[in-house]
Formats: sequence, structure tokens, C-alpha cells
Amino acid sequence: MNLIKTNLSTIHKICLAGLFIPLIVIMQKVLAVNYLAFAPFIRLSFGGPALIIFSSILLGPIYGLLIGICSDLLGYLIFDPRTYPPYLQITAIYALLGLAAYFIFSLVFSLKNKTVMAMIEIISFAVIWLLISGFVIFSKQITLFSSTYEVPLIAKILIPSISFIIFIGLILFSLLYKSKEGDPYASPLHICFASFICDFFIIVIFGSIMKAWAFGFQTFLAIIICQAITMFLNVLIDTIFIVTFLKFSKKYFLKEIDDVKR
Repeated sequence: MNLIKTNLSTIHKICLAGLFIPLIVIMQKVLAVNYLAFAPFIRLSFGGPALIIFSSILLGPIYGLLIGICSDLLGYLIFDPRTYPPYLQITAIYALLGLAAYFIFSLVFSLKNKTVMAMIEIISFAVIWLLISGFVIFSKQITLFSSTYEVPLIAKILIPSISFIIFIGLILFSLLYKSKEGDPYASPLHICFASFICDFFIIVIFGSIMKAWAFGFQTFLAIIICQAITMFLNVLIDTIFIVTFLKFSKKYFLKEIDDVKR
């Protein structure tokens, strides 16, 4: 595995980290849907996790870890201290995302066989979509906290349909987008595959365990299903954002490791 390297100095990294943290807070708290009344463990963020991942790629895993922790705690202190107590389990999710993303992307960027990556990604998304759709369509009730709710008919129709459309759009973007010569790590297929690994293992699996710890393990099934549903949107947003961020920051990456497209 060839680790990602940049030409940024420590001063540059500290300054960028100071810029990324408030941007992530804005994306996570302002430009987001936070804690729905029927599912307060779900957050639809339009770019927050993507910027945490990108900060890890650009600045390194330690900075990514600190940015994940600081952005979540700062967001809580500014927006939520009177609403509910701090959940350090949720902070741990973003800390792990910032730490692990660097190594996951370094590993994926070193992979050469794009066909295998595409097949793994398509099959994985297809299996997850089938499991989600089957659960939503055939389940009559779902437990949230200590209460049981009926699964509405509109959810049985919209969730499988919308997640399928996002899935197809994600695959088409990954396969059809053509990167320009000189863009570091600009293969959207690599970025999409790495984003999928990050989201599935950190947000869906680890995140569901942490949120179930915070909100009660009787809610675990509802949490992991909702996390899996939002994963389709998150991976699409992460892929588009990170492709864009890397294009604008290509001058900071060392040339000798820019061979992922070849």
C-alpha cells in the first residue's frame, strides 16, 4: 500500500484544519437534516462526512481524527447543548472516520483492477438494496426506543424506489466520468469504492453500534436499516465532493504517487 503524500507544511495543515472544522460544522448542522422526530439518530448531511474524509486524505490521519472530534463537539456546543446531552459515542464515529479514511483511500488508490472494484461495489450495493427493500416492504412494524410504529405504505414505495435511482446514478457517475490528465487520484471509481468502504464499515456498522449504545439497543435494527438507506445518498455525495476537492487541490499532492489512473 502506497500512503498518500502531500507537500503541505505543518503550518499549512494547521491552518487548513482550522478552516475545515467550521466548514464541517456548517455542513453538519446548517446544511443538513438533523435528528428527525421519528428517528433522532439519523443525520442527512450534504458534504460534512465528505469533508472529514477529504481532510484525512489531504492532511493525514491524525489531523483527520482531530478534525472529526473537534467538528462534532463544536457543532454540539454551538447548536445542541440545551436540546440533549452530549453523546460521545457519536463523536467516536466521526473520529474513526477521520482516522481511518486516510488508510482506506491509500489502500484503494493502490488497486489497479477497476473491473473487480466495480463488480464488488455493484454486487454489494445490489445486495444491500435488496435487503433494505425486502425489510421495508415486508415489515409491518418497527421499534424506535421503547415504542412500536407501523411502517407506512409510502415508505414501502419511496424507500426502495429512491435508493435504487441513487444507486444507478452513483454507478453511472463512477463508470462514465472521465478525469483529466494530471488530476491526482481522480478516478471516481476508486473514490466511490473507498467512500463505500468508509460509509459501510464506519457509518453503517460501527455507527449503528455506537448509536444503539447511545439510544438503546432495542432500536438497533431500526438504526442500521436507516443508516443503510442513507448510505446510498452519502456515498454519492462523498464521491462527487471528493472528486471535486481533489481536482482543486491537485497541486498539493506529490507527483510520484499519482498513478492510480494508469
